[in-house]
Amino acid sequence: MADSRNFYSLVNGSLVHDGSKLNIINPATQGSAGSAIIPGVNVLQEAIDAADRAFVCWRAEPWTVRSDLLLALADVLRKNVEELARLLTTEQGKPLRQARIETVSCAEFLEHCSGLELRLIVLKNEPEAYAEQFFVPYGIVAGIVPWNFPLEAAISKIGPAIITGNSIIIKPAPTTPLATLRFGELIKEVVPPGLIQIIADDGSLGPELVSHPSVAKISFTGSTASGKAVMTSAARGLKRLSLELGGNDPAIVFDDVDPNRVAQAIFKAAFLNSGQVCTAIKRVYVHQSIADRFCECLGDLARTAVVGNGLEDDVTVGPLQNKAQFDKVLQYLDEAEKVGRIVAGGKVPALGGYFINPTIVTDISDEASLVKDEQFGPILPVLTFTDVDDVVRRANATPYGLTASVWSADRGRALQVARRLDCGTVWVNKHLEFNLDYPFSPCKESGFGTEGGIEGLKEYAQPRLLS
Repeated sequence: MADSRNFYSLVNGSLVHDGSKLNIINPATQGSAGSAIIPGVNVLQEAIDAADRAFVCWRAEPWTVRSDLLLALADVLRKNVEELARLLTTEQGKPLRQARIETVSCAEFLEHCSGLELRLIVLKNEPEAYAEQFFVPYGIVAGIVPWNFPLEAAISKIGPAIITGNSIIIKPAPTTPLATLRFGELIKEVVPPGLIQIIADDGSLGPELVSHPSVAKISFTGSTASGKAVMTSAARGLKRLSLELGGNDPAIVFDDVDPNRVAQAIFKAAFLNSGQVCTAIKRVYVHQSIADRFCECLGDLARTAVVGNGLEDDVTVGPLQNKAQFDKVLQYLDEAEKVGRIVAGGKVPALGGYFINPTIVTDISDEASLVKDEQFGPILPVLTFTDVDDVVRRANATPYGLTASVWSADRGRALQVARRLDCGTVWVNKHLEFNLDYPFSPCKESGFGTEGGIEGLKEYAQPRLLS
Protein backbone atom coordinates (compact mmCIF):
# COMPACT_ATOMS: atom_id res chain seq x y z
CA MET A 1 0.00 0.00 0.00
CA ALA A 2 1.36 3.42 -0.96
CA ASP A 3 2.12 5.97 1.75
CA SER A 4 1.01 9.55 1.14
CA ARG A 5 2.66 11.16 4.20
CA ASN A 6 4.94 14.16 3.83
CA PHE A 7 8.19 14.51 5.77
CA TYR A 8 9.85 17.86 6.45
CA SER A 9 13.30 19.26 7.11
CA LEU A 10 14.28 20.53 10.54
CA VAL A 11 15.90 23.97 10.15
CA ASN A 12 16.49 26.46 12.95
CA GLY A 13 14.15 24.62 15.29
CA SER A 14 11.19 24.53 12.89
CA LEU A 15 9.89 22.20 10.20
CA VAL A 16 10.07 23.63 6.68
CA HIS A 17 6.74 22.98 4.94
CA ASP A 18 7.41 24.96 1.77
CA GLY A 19 9.23 23.29 -1.10
CA SER A 20 8.94 20.72 -3.85
CA LYS A 21 7.74 17.18 -3.25
CA LEU A 22 10.12 14.25 -3.77
CA ASN A 23 8.38 10.87 -3.90
CA ILE A 24 10.35 8.14 -2.13
CA ILE A 25 10.11 4.67 -3.65
CA ASN A 26 9.45 1.58 -1.55
CA PRO A 27 11.96 -0.85 -3.11
CA ALA A 28 9.87 -3.89 -2.15
CA THR A 29 6.78 -2.73 -4.04
CA GLN A 30 7.96 0.14 -6.25
CA GLY A 31 5.07 2.09 -4.73
CA SER A 32 5.41 5.20 -2.59
CA ALA A 33 7.02 5.11 0.86
CA GLY A 34 6.06 8.74 1.43
CA SER A 35 7.30 12.12 0.23
CA ALA A 36 10.11 14.37 1.36
CA ILE A 37 9.50 18.10 0.97
CA ILE A 38 12.67 19.60 -0.52
CA PRO A 39 13.24 23.18 0.76
CA GLY A 40 14.20 26.02 -1.55
CA VAL A 41 17.83 27.02 -2.10
CA ASN A 42 17.59 29.88 0.39
CA VAL A 43 17.01 27.45 3.25
CA LEU A 44 20.61 26.21 3.22
CA GLN A 45 21.92 29.66 4.10
CA GLU A 46 19.29 29.95 6.81
CA ALA A 47 20.48 26.62 8.20
CA ILE A 48 24.13 27.70 8.07
CA ASP A 49 23.34 30.93 9.93
CA ALA A 50 21.33 29.04 12.55
CA ALA A 51 24.10 26.47 12.96
CA ASP A 52 26.65 29.22 13.50
CA ARG A 53 24.54 30.89 16.19
CA ALA A 54 23.91 27.56 17.88
CA PHE A 55 27.61 26.69 17.83
CA VAL A 56 28.60 29.91 19.59
CA CYS A 57 26.30 29.03 22.49
CA TRP A 58 26.85 25.27 22.48
CA ARG A 59 30.64 25.37 22.62
CA ALA A 60 30.34 27.28 25.89
CA GLU A 61 28.07 24.71 27.52
CA PRO A 62 29.65 22.35 30.06
CA TRP A 63 30.23 18.74 29.13
CA THR A 64 27.41 17.61 31.43
CA VAL A 65 24.86 19.59 29.38
CA ARG A 66 26.11 18.05 26.15
CA SER A 67 25.99 14.59 27.70
CA ASP A 68 22.43 15.09 28.95
CA LEU A 69 21.29 16.13 25.46
CA LEU A 70 22.65 12.92 23.92
CA LEU A 71 20.85 10.90 26.56
CA ALA A 72 17.63 12.77 25.74
CA LEU A 73 18.09 11.98 22.04
CA ALA A 74 18.67 8.32 22.88
CA ASP A 75 15.45 8.34 24.87
CA VAL A 76 13.56 9.69 21.84
CA LEU A 77 14.91 6.83 19.74
CA ARG A 78 14.00 4.18 22.30
CA LYS A 79 10.45 5.51 22.61
CA ASN A 80 9.93 5.45 18.84
CA VAL A 81 11.73 2.27 17.79
CA GLU A 82 8.76 0.69 16.03
CA GLU A 83 7.77 3.75 14.01
CA LEU A 84 11.34 4.53 12.91
CA ALA A 85 12.09 0.88 12.13
CA ARG A 86 9.02 0.56 9.94
CA LEU A 87 10.01 3.71 8.07
CA LEU A 88 13.50 2.30 7.57
CA THR A 89 12.14 -0.95 6.17
CA THR A 90 9.64 0.81 3.94
CA GLU A 91 12.14 3.19 2.36
CA GLN A 92 15.32 1.09 2.53
CA GLY A 93 14.06 -2.48 2.20
CA LYS A 94 15.89 -4.27 5.03
CA PRO A 95 13.92 -6.79 7.10
CA LEU A 96 12.06 -5.23 9.99
CA ARG A 97 14.11 -7.11 12.57
CA GLN A 98 17.30 -5.57 11.15
CA ALA A 99 15.65 -2.13 11.11
CA ARG A 100 14.72 -2.46 14.78
CA ILE A 101 18.29 -3.46 15.61
CA GLU A 102 19.58 -0.43 13.70
CA THR A 103 17.28 1.92 15.64
CA VAL A 104 18.17 0.48 19.03
CA SER A 105 21.86 0.56 18.10
CA CYS A 106 21.50 4.28 17.43
CA ALA A 107 20.23 4.83 20.96
CA GLU A 108 23.04 2.71 22.38
CA PHE A 109 25.61 4.68 20.41
CA LEU A 110 24.34 8.03 21.72
CA GLU A 111 24.31 6.68 25.28
CA HIS A 112 27.91 5.55 24.80
CA CYS A 113 28.95 8.94 23.38
CA SER A 114 27.34 10.67 26.34
CA GLY A 115 30.07 9.19 28.54
CA LEU A 116 33.03 10.19 26.37
CA GLU A 117 35.05 13.34 26.92
CA LEU A 118 38.15 14.87 25.37
CA ARG A 119 39.94 15.98 28.50
CA LEU A 120 42.85 18.34 28.84
CA ILE A 121 46.22 16.52 28.78
CA VAL A 122 49.05 17.96 30.87
CA LEU A 123 52.27 17.23 28.99
CA LYS A 124 54.64 18.93 31.40
CA ASN A 125 54.12 20.43 34.81
CA GLU A 126 57.29 21.71 36.41
CA PRO A 127 58.10 24.96 38.22
CA GLU A 128 59.98 26.33 35.21
CA ALA A 129 57.82 24.82 32.43
CA TYR A 130 54.21 23.91 31.74
CA ALA A 131 52.58 22.40 28.64
CA GLU A 132 49.09 21.11 27.96
CA GLN A 133 47.06 19.85 25.03
CA PHE A 134 43.38 20.66 24.85
CA PHE A 135 40.64 20.25 22.25
CA VAL A 136 38.19 22.76 20.79
CA PRO A 137 35.25 22.05 18.46
CA TYR A 138 35.59 22.97 14.80
CA GLY A 139 32.24 24.69 14.37
CA ILE A 140 29.65 23.65 11.78
CA VAL A 141 29.82 20.00 10.74
CA ALA A 142 28.24 18.70 7.54
CA GLY A 143 27.16 15.07 7.84
CA ILE A 144 26.52 13.35 4.50
CA VAL A 145 24.57 10.11 4.95
CA PRO A 146 24.26 7.05 2.61
CA TRP A 147 21.16 5.06 1.72
CA ASN A 148 22.12 1.66 3.19
CA PHE A 149 22.06 2.63 6.89
CA PRO A 150 20.39 6.07 6.81
CA LEU A 151 19.53 6.49 10.48
CA GLU A 152 22.60 4.75 11.88
CA ALA A 153 24.99 6.77 9.73
CA ALA A 154 23.31 10.03 10.74
CA ILE A 155 23.50 9.20 14.44
CA SER A 156 27.15 8.11 14.10
CA LYS A 157 27.93 11.70 13.12
CA ILE A 158 25.54 13.48 15.47
CA GLY A 159 26.90 11.83 18.62
CA PRO A 160 30.58 12.81 18.40
CA ALA A 161 29.82 16.19 16.85
CA ILE A 162 27.49 17.25 19.67
CA ILE A 163 29.51 15.89 22.61
CA THR A 164 32.60 17.75 21.39
CA GLY A 165 30.72 21.07 21.10
CA ASN A 166 29.93 21.42 17.39
CA SER A 167 26.69 22.07 15.58
CA ILE A 168 25.76 19.74 12.72
CA ILE A 169 23.71 19.70 9.52
CA ILE A 170 22.67 16.24 8.33
CA LYS A 171 21.92 15.60 4.66
CA PRO A 172 20.20 12.24 4.10
CA ALA A 173 20.50 10.36 0.80
CA PRO A 174 17.77 11.35 -1.70
CA THR A 175 16.35 7.80 -1.80
CA THR A 176 16.17 7.21 1.99
CA PRO A 177 15.44 10.44 3.88
CA LEU A 178 12.21 9.56 5.66
CA ALA A 179 13.30 7.93 8.94
CA THR A 180 15.98 10.58 9.42
CA LEU A 181 13.56 13.42 8.72
CA ARG A 182 11.07 11.85 11.13
CA PHE A 183 13.81 11.72 13.77
CA GLY A 184 14.25 15.46 13.18
CA GLU A 185 10.54 16.01 13.82
CA LEU A 186 10.73 14.00 17.03
CA ILE A 187 13.67 15.97 18.45
CA LYS A 188 12.42 19.41 17.43
CA GLU A 189 11.45 20.36 21.00
CA VAL A 190 14.47 18.63 22.55
CA VAL A 191 17.36 20.29 20.68
CA PRO A 192 18.32 23.98 20.78
CA PRO A 193 17.39 25.66 17.46
CA GLY A 194 20.13 25.24 14.85
CA LEU A 195 22.22 22.77 16.82
CA ILE A 196 21.07 19.67 14.89
CA GLN A 197 19.44 20.28 11.52
CA ILE A 198 18.30 17.72 8.97
CA ILE A 199 17.67 18.88 5.41
CA ALA A 200 16.00 16.82 2.70
CA ASP A 201 17.82 16.75 -0.63
CA ASP A 202 16.99 15.79 -4.21
CA GLY A 203 20.67 15.43 -5.13
CA SER A 204 21.51 19.12 -5.54
CA LEU A 205 22.19 20.13 -1.92
CA GLY A 206 25.30 18.06 -1.24
CA PRO A 207 27.79 20.06 -3.34
CA GLU A 208 26.42 23.34 -1.98
CA LEU A 209 26.70 22.15 1.61
CA VAL A 210 30.23 20.73 1.48
CA SER A 211 31.59 23.73 -0.44
CA HIS A 212 30.00 26.36 1.82
CA PRO A 213 32.76 28.48 3.38
CA SER A 214 31.16 28.38 6.84
CA VAL A 215 31.28 24.58 7.06
CA ALA A 216 34.41 23.63 9.00
CA LYS A 217 34.22 19.84 9.03
CA ILE A 218 32.73 17.23 6.69
CA SER A 219 31.90 13.68 7.69
CA PHE A 220 30.98 11.67 4.61
CA THR A 221 29.85 8.06 4.29
CA GLY A 222 29.24 6.71 0.81
CA SER A 223 30.88 5.46 -2.35
CA THR A 224 34.56 5.97 -3.14
CA ALA A 225 33.69 7.92 -6.30
CA SER A 226 31.47 10.34 -4.36
CA GLY A 227 34.07 10.57 -1.59
CA LYS A 228 36.67 11.73 -4.09
CA ALA A 229 34.30 14.45 -5.30
CA VAL A 230 33.69 15.57 -1.71
CA MET A 231 37.44 15.63 -1.05
CA THR A 232 38.01 17.80 -4.14
CA SER A 233 35.39 20.27 -2.95
CA ALA A 234 36.70 20.29 0.63
CA ALA A 235 40.24 20.96 -0.58
CA ARG A 236 39.29 24.45 -1.74
CA GLY A 237 38.71 25.50 1.85
CA LEU A 238 41.09 23.01 3.49
CA LYS A 239 38.11 21.71 5.44
CA ARG A 240 38.61 18.94 7.96
CA LEU A 241 37.38 15.70 6.44
CA SER A 242 36.44 12.14 7.40
CA LEU A 243 35.63 9.64 4.65
CA GLU A 244 34.15 6.18 5.17
CA LEU A 245 33.87 4.75 1.67
CA GLY A 246 33.49 1.51 -0.25
CA GLY A 247 35.09 -1.85 0.39
CA ASN A 248 35.85 -5.14 -1.36
CA ASP A 249 36.22 -7.06 1.86
CA PRO A 250 37.86 -10.51 1.62
CA ALA A 251 37.46 -13.54 3.86
CA ILE A 252 40.17 -16.23 3.91
CA VAL A 253 39.03 -19.68 5.07
CA PHE A 254 41.62 -22.34 5.92
CA ASP A 255 41.18 -26.10 5.67
CA ASP A 256 40.99 -26.76 9.43
CA VAL A 257 37.62 -25.09 10.03
CA ASP A 258 34.19 -26.63 10.41
CA PRO A 259 32.73 -25.81 6.94
CA ASN A 260 29.13 -25.79 8.12
CA ARG A 261 29.70 -23.47 11.07
CA VAL A 262 31.96 -21.03 9.22
CA ALA A 263 29.71 -21.01 6.15
CA GLN A 264 26.82 -19.87 8.35
CA ALA A 265 28.88 -17.03 9.81
CA ILE A 266 30.17 -15.94 6.41
CA PHE A 267 26.74 -16.11 4.80
CA LYS A 268 25.34 -13.87 7.52
CA ALA A 269 28.21 -11.38 7.12
CA ALA A 270 27.91 -11.36 3.33
CA PHE A 271 24.15 -11.07 2.92
CA LEU A 272 23.20 -8.71 5.76
CA ASN A 273 20.99 -5.97 4.32
CA SER A 274 21.05 -7.85 0.98
CA GLY A 275 24.82 -7.36 0.82
CA GLN A 276 24.45 -3.58 0.90
CA VAL A 277 27.00 -3.07 3.68
CA CYS A 278 30.37 -1.44 3.06
CA THR A 279 32.04 -3.80 5.56
CA ALA A 280 30.22 -6.96 4.45
CA ILE A 281 32.20 -9.89 3.04
CA LYS A 282 32.41 -9.36 -0.73
CA ARG A 283 34.64 -12.30 -1.78
CA VAL A 284 35.69 -15.55 -0.10
CA TYR A 285 38.96 -17.43 -0.57
CA VAL A 286 38.53 -21.04 0.59
CA HIS A 287 41.27 -23.65 0.80
CA GLN A 288 40.85 -25.95 -2.17
CA SER A 289 40.59 -29.11 -0.04
CA ILE A 290 37.29 -27.98 1.54
CA ALA A 291 35.96 -25.72 -1.23
CA ASP A 292 33.32 -28.11 -2.59
CA ARG A 293 31.87 -28.82 0.83
CA PHE A 294 32.01 -25.15 1.78
CA CYS A 295 30.14 -24.10 -1.39
CA GLU A 296 27.51 -26.75 -0.70
CA CYS A 297 26.93 -25.27 2.75
CA LEU A 298 26.68 -21.73 1.37
CA GLY A 299 24.35 -22.94 -1.37
CA ASP A 300 22.02 -24.59 1.14
CA LEU A 301 21.84 -21.35 3.10
CA ALA A 302 21.12 -19.34 -0.04
CA ARG A 303 18.34 -21.70 -1.11
CA THR A 304 16.63 -21.58 2.29
CA ALA A 305 16.83 -17.79 2.75
CA VAL A 306 13.42 -16.12 2.76
CA VAL A 307 13.33 -13.31 0.18
CA GLY A 308 10.56 -10.73 0.30
CA ASN A 309 9.12 -7.50 1.66
CA GLY A 310 10.91 -6.74 4.92
CA LEU A 311 7.62 -5.92 6.63
CA GLU A 312 6.52 -9.55 6.27
CA ASP A 313 7.26 -12.11 8.97
CA ASP A 314 10.24 -14.43 8.56
CA VAL A 315 11.82 -12.49 5.66
CA THR A 316 15.62 -12.58 5.92
CA VAL A 317 16.64 -10.95 2.61
CA GLY A 318 14.92 -7.82 1.34
CA PRO A 319 15.23 -5.97 -1.97
CA LEU A 320 18.04 -3.84 -3.33
CA GLN A 321 17.41 -0.29 -2.22
CA ASN A 322 17.08 1.44 -5.60
CA LYS A 323 16.77 0.66 -9.29
CA ALA A 324 20.27 1.88 -10.16
CA GLN A 325 21.82 -0.55 -7.68
CA PHE A 326 19.44 -3.30 -8.79
CA ASP A 327 20.49 -2.87 -12.43
CA LYS A 328 24.17 -2.83 -11.44
CA VAL A 329 23.90 -6.12 -9.55
CA LEU A 330 21.98 -7.66 -12.46
CA GLN A 331 25.05 -6.96 -14.62
CA TYR A 332 27.25 -8.85 -12.16
CA LEU A 333 24.73 -11.70 -12.20
CA ASP A 334 24.83 -11.81 -15.98
CA GLU A 335 28.64 -11.93 -15.90
CA ALA A 336 28.61 -14.70 -13.31
CA GLU A 337 26.46 -16.89 -15.54
CA LYS A 338 28.98 -16.47 -18.38
CA VAL A 339 32.35 -16.76 -16.60
CA GLY A 340 31.55 -18.70 -13.41
CA ARG A 341 29.34 -21.45 -12.02
CA ILE A 342 26.25 -20.53 -10.03
CA VAL A 343 25.89 -22.86 -7.06
CA ALA A 344 22.62 -21.36 -5.84
CA GLY A 345 20.41 -18.40 -6.66
CA GLY A 346 21.00 -16.56 -9.90
CA LYS A 347 17.35 -15.63 -10.39
CA VAL A 348 15.12 -12.60 -9.96
CA PRO A 349 11.94 -13.61 -8.09
CA ALA A 350 8.64 -12.28 -9.41
CA LEU A 351 7.82 -10.23 -6.33
CA GLY A 352 7.34 -6.80 -7.88
CA GLY A 353 10.30 -5.04 -6.28
CA TYR A 354 14.07 -4.84 -6.67
CA PHE A 355 14.68 -8.42 -5.54
CA ILE A 356 17.53 -10.78 -6.39
CA ASN A 357 17.79 -14.20 -4.79
CA PRO A 358 20.96 -14.74 -2.70
CA THR A 359 23.52 -16.08 -5.16
CA ILE A 360 26.70 -18.12 -4.65
CA VAL A 361 29.19 -18.17 -7.54
CA THR A 362 32.30 -20.31 -7.88
CA ASP A 363 34.80 -21.35 -10.59
CA ILE A 364 35.34 -17.65 -11.28
CA SER A 365 38.54 -15.73 -12.01
CA ASP A 366 40.07 -13.04 -9.83
CA GLU A 367 39.83 -10.81 -12.92
CA ALA A 368 36.03 -10.97 -13.10
CA SER A 369 34.26 -7.72 -12.29
CA LEU A 370 32.28 -9.49 -9.58
CA VAL A 371 35.55 -10.21 -7.78
CA LYS A 372 37.38 -6.96 -8.51
CA ASP A 373 34.53 -4.56 -7.80
CA GLU A 374 32.39 -3.81 -4.78
CA GLN A 375 29.16 -5.53 -5.88
CA PHE A 376 27.04 -4.20 -2.97
CA GLY A 377 24.36 -6.81 -3.48
CA PRO A 378 23.30 -10.39 -2.66
CA ILE A 379 25.83 -12.19 -4.86
CA LEU A 380 29.00 -13.73 -3.41
CA PRO A 381 32.00 -15.13 -5.34
CA VAL A 382 33.89 -18.07 -3.80
CA LEU A 383 37.48 -18.65 -4.96
CA THR A 384 40.04 -21.28 -3.97
CA PHE A 385 43.66 -21.23 -2.80
CA THR A 386 46.40 -23.59 -1.66
CA ASP A 387 49.33 -21.23 -0.97
CA VAL A 388 49.25 -18.70 1.89
CA ASP A 389 51.47 -16.10 0.23
CA ASP A 390 49.38 -16.30 -2.92
CA VAL A 391 46.06 -15.81 -1.16
CA VAL A 392 47.39 -12.83 0.82
CA ARG A 393 48.56 -11.24 -2.43
CA ARG A 394 45.17 -11.83 -4.05
CA ALA A 395 43.25 -10.55 -1.05
CA ASN A 396 45.34 -7.36 -1.07
CA ALA A 397 45.04 -6.85 -4.85
CA THR A 398 42.38 -4.15 -4.58
CA PRO A 399 42.33 -0.37 -4.22
CA TYR A 400 40.04 -0.82 -1.21
CA GLY A 401 41.14 -1.39 2.38
CA LEU A 402 38.13 -1.43 4.68
CA THR A 403 37.79 -4.80 6.47
CA ALA A 404 38.73 -8.47 6.11
CA SER A 405 38.54 -11.68 8.09
CA VAL A 406 40.63 -14.84 8.50
CA TRP A 407 39.09 -18.15 9.58
CA SER A 408 41.18 -20.98 11.05
CA ALA A 409 41.30 -23.32 14.03
CA ASP A 410 44.96 -22.38 14.31
CA ARG A 411 44.71 -18.99 16.00
CA GLY A 412 48.43 -18.27 15.65
CA ARG A 413 48.37 -18.86 11.91
CA ALA A 414 45.23 -16.76 11.54
CA LEU A 415 46.82 -13.85 13.42
CA GLN A 416 49.94 -14.00 11.25
CA VAL A 417 47.88 -13.85 8.06
CA ALA A 418 45.57 -11.15 9.46
CA ARG A 419 48.49 -8.82 10.14
CA ARG A 420 49.51 -9.03 6.48
CA LEU A 421 46.16 -7.83 5.11
CA ASP A 422 45.94 -4.21 3.95
CA CYS A 423 42.74 -3.28 5.78
CA GLY A 424 41.83 -0.95 8.60
CA THR A 425 40.00 -3.70 10.50
CA VAL A 426 40.77 -7.43 10.30
CA TRP A 427 38.75 -9.96 12.27
CA VAL A 428 39.80 -13.51 13.18
CA ASN A 429 37.05 -16.16 13.19
CA LYS A 430 34.35 -13.51 13.06
CA HIS A 431 33.17 -10.65 10.86
CA LEU A 432 31.06 -7.51 11.37
CA GLU A 433 31.71 -7.48 15.11
CA PHE A 434 32.15 -3.89 16.28
CA ASN A 435 32.94 -2.42 19.69
CA LEU A 436 32.00 1.19 20.39
CA ASP A 437 35.35 1.76 22.13
CA TYR A 438 37.47 0.34 19.31
CA PRO A 439 38.77 2.66 16.58
CA PHE A 440 37.53 1.98 13.05
CA SER A 441 39.91 3.44 10.46
CA PRO A 442 39.70 2.72 6.71
CA CYS A 443 42.79 2.27 4.51
CA LYS A 444 43.59 3.04 0.89
CA GLU A 445 40.60 4.11 -1.23
CA SER A 446 38.17 3.04 1.46
CA GLY A 447 38.73 6.42 3.08
CA PHE A 448 40.46 7.93 6.08
CA GLY A 449 39.70 9.21 9.54
CA THR A 450 38.54 7.27 12.58
CA GLU A 451 35.19 6.35 14.09
CA GLY A 452 34.68 4.90 17.55
CA GLY A 453 35.79 5.71 21.06
CA ILE A 454 38.03 8.61 22.01
CA GLU A 455 39.89 8.48 18.70
CA GLY A 456 36.58 8.99 16.94
CA LEU A 457 35.86 12.09 19.04
CA LYS A 458 39.17 13.59 18.01
CA GLU A 459 37.93 13.74 14.42
CA TYR A 460 35.50 16.45 15.54
CA ALA A 461 37.87 18.68 17.50
CA GLN A 462 41.02 20.69 16.86
CA PRO A 463 43.93 19.80 19.16
CA ARG A 464 45.75 22.82 20.54
CA LEU A 465 48.93 23.16 22.55
CA LEU A 466 49.50 25.64 25.34
CA SER A 467 53.10 25.84 26.51
